[in-house]
Amino acid sequence: MINTTIERLEQIEQEREQTMMDKQFQQWMKKLNVSRLYTDKTGIIKANELMDQYDLSKYKYVVNL
Repeated sequence: MINTTIERLEQIEQEREQTMMDKQFQQWMKKLNVSRLYTDKTGIIKANELMDQYDLSKYKYVVNL
């Protein structure tokens, strides 16, 4: 099992962003015709964390027909 700290994961993400912004790296990617499928999932992760804070089991739904 790999044990990586949050600080190290943040550092890796910063290094990745620096690499992606490097003009030489971008030219290399274009030259090799490499596609980029990376999407930033920060919004999805934060939304899921917010949804996990709600305990919907304590609410009762009444439907009047």
